[in-house]
Amino acid sequence: MKRSEYISQFLNFIAEAKQEYASAVEGIRIEEKRQEDLLHEIEFCKVAKERNKLTTKLHKCREQRRKYKDIREEFEPIVEFANDPANKKVIDKLSSQLLGQV
Repeated sequence: MKRSEYISQFLNFIAEAKQEYASAVEGIRIEEKRQEDLLHEIEFCKVAKERNKLTTKLHKCREQRRKYKDIREEFEPIVEFANDPANKKVIDKLSSQLLGQV
């Protein structure tokens, strides 16, 4: 593997981490809205059988939300590192200068 490919892989890893993090944050937002909607449906539902179906949907919603939260927690330190002004400067130099030179 060429040395430039190592740099390129690192830059791709940072970009993918940012993308995964943003996707997870959006997923959490969607599931929280869905959760709130389900809670309102449960609140006003009069039929026990229907309430049971809604609580199953709520359970699945909470599981999905947890998956997104786990992903967010996994990528958060990487994104914070990449967004730190000092590190961002180095990453920008890696992509704009060093990669071209190597």
